[in-house]
Amino acid sequence: MRTACAHFGAALPQALDEIDRALFKLAERAASNAQQQTLFESLGELRRKRTDLVPRFLQHAESTLARLRSGAPPQAPAPLPTPALELVDPSVLEEDLALREIAGKSEIRNSQALYAIAHRLGVLGATPALPYEVLPLGPARLVEAFRHALGDLDFGVERRVHACRIFDRTAMATLGRFYETINAQLAARGILPHLHWSATRPRPAASTPSAEMPPPTQPPSAGTPAPEPAHADDAGLFDTLYRLLATRRRRGDGPAQAATPSATPASRDDLQSLLGALQREQSAPFEARGDEPPHDTAQFKRELFDRLRKAGPHGSALRLVDDDVDTIELVGLLFEYIGANLRANSGARALLNRLHVPVLRVALGDRSFFTRRSHPARELLNTIAETGERWIDESDSDPDLSAKMRLVVDSVSADYDGDLTLFENLLSDLGRHMQLLARRAEVFERRQVDAARGREKLEVARATARGAIAQALRDGSPTDAVRNLLDQAWTDALALSALRHGSSSAEFRRRLAVASALVRSGGPAALDAAIRQELEAGLGEVGVHADDTARLIAGLDRAIEGAAGTPPQPQPADDTAPVKARFGEQIAPVEAAVKPQPIPLNAVETATLERLREVPFGTWFVFTLNQQGASVRRKLAWFSTVTRRCLFVNQRGARCDDRTLDQLARDIVRGQVRIEVPPQSSLIDRAWKAIVEALSQQEAS
Repeated sequence: MRTACAHFGAALPQALDEIDRALFKLAERAASNAQQQTLFESLGELRRKRTDLVPRFLQHAESTLARLRSGAPPQAPAPLPTPALELVDPSVLEEDLALREIAGKSEIRNSQALYAIAHRLGVLGATPALPYEVLPLGPARLVEAFRHALGDLDFGVERRVHACRIFDRTAMATLGRFYETINAQLAARGILPHLHWSATRPRPAASTPSAEMPPPTQPPSAGTPAPEPAHADDAGLFDTLYRLLATRRRRGDGPAQAATPSATPASRDDLQSLLGALQREQSAPFEARGDEPPHDTAQFKRELFDRLRKAGPHGSALRLVDDDVDTIELVGLLFEYIGANLRANSGARALLNRLHVPVLRVALGDRSFFTRRSHPARELLNTIAETGERWIDESDSDPDLSAKMRLVVDSVSADYDGDLTLFENLLSDLGRHMQLLARRAEVFERRQVDAARGREKLEVARATARGAIAQALRDGSPTDAVRNLLDQAWTDALALSALRHGSSSAEFRRRLAVASALVRSGGPAALDAAIRQELEAGLGEVGVHADDTARLIAGLDRAIEGAAGTPPQPQPADDTAPVKARFGEQIAPVEAAVKPQPIPLNAVETATLERLREVPFGTWFVFTLNQQGASVRRKLAWFSTVTRRCLFVNQRGARCDDRTLDQLARDIVRGQVRIEVPPQSSLIDRAWKAIVEALSQQEAS
């Protein structure tokens, strides 16, 4: 722990200095006086309590080590105390996701060191290697310690998340040296001194990635893998492709070269040099645009042949050999197919167009690009194509992913010069980023499902409470003051009892008895002590202030006395004013709430509904947005068997559509929604088969 105190005793003050400066800059650039005042108040709060933050952080971090020394089993970090029903609070979710993302990135950056620490601390605690989520001084524990340190600060969620990002850039960025020191100290004390990194990272499977997440789901190995033999089906496929291209060329249907047959054949080095120059011209960083035109193979070939006319010795013409012509044609057809399967306004078009020349250079130098499904350039192209189509074309796309995709394409365009290791490293980097997105989407989706279940329970509880109050009101003729109380605040109290303990609990029966006592015929002369006590407890639980409760009970006393024949005493105007509902949403009076009767489903819709009940959670649906055929993909994360309400989320796990199973069945029958059938092969594999079919049809015509 002394090492941790020394490291974070220096790193945390630097992070707090940076947070201080950031808050001051935000206040200077505030758009309004109110916003500036809020930021200055946050800055003052930070400065007043700054001296407590580092000790709170270290105390929390030390507690995890103390648990390890005591022999207690490791436990996941406990969340900070939060208000009730926090699952429906997006601010809690936003902070939680930010911290999880920070911890996940740090785990990836320091995976080798954490592997060793997990095993060595496991030896100290007489346990197997500890999971990273519960590893003392691991990233998850450290971000939880930072959250604990900020717990006393009166910060809004936006400033808390901003502070966490700064903590990530400063203190978490130095964890590599910290973990190296810990490992060295433990090894010097004889704790697994000869431990070596042995975790393996399998390459992604060649099959199609799941529809839920873009590939790869696991980062590929950073080392150069042994060459994978060509798949027999792929080898036969490309024999067919080259035969069809040769036939088309003999028939004169293929691309015509600009140079005469007597021109000097271009060597592979000549062609690579020419394409390298063209690639460097396109290597300036760019922003993906939605109006990017589809890939134009004909235009590219015209430009290439024009350059070949002047690329020979002393400006003489060069010509391509037939194999190179076929390779250029195949790569062009591949990019045309991919472009045709993107949306018209897809931002992925610009990304893919920039990859055409580097991928062509790879294919010209390594024919296994066509036959080896795990070829790094082929995998990277497939990943960018499928990811770009599914993740960066929607209005709620992730800006971090869009930036990451641009960086990857910029790196390929600027740096590729024959070394396939570049594709492997970029594919590994992109894979790690996808893992973070997958984890974040999973957490977000899980919280949305929990929130939906919570809303369902609340809705059922409120329906139970409304029904019970309606029955009580029908059994008597209460005064307006009593009716107002029961219709609003006491319905909330009754619903809270049903939610917490169930409608058959003793508390629910007591509160229902209070409602019956208030409305029974002939009303009592006064409220007895038990009813008063239950009223005070129930109204307090749903947020009614004690003073309001006292005035309300006093008003009920006078109203009941008046109903019993006793002349009522003068009362303040607000004594019998209705207390508004504080628990859940405001509701209309029970007897006034009239729901329209739903339109019954026809036979076809009923059959569709029964099939939908069997659809597993996680199934993707395609929703048609307009008559032009624009569509979006949404995942069915959950549906209620009680209310039939569905929860649909997008790729990032965010809630999107709110509809019932009945509505979904109707839309499916009308053709506005369909269940997506996941493809059985990758986009590039489908492209090759489609190209063979198209060339075969040309040959037969």
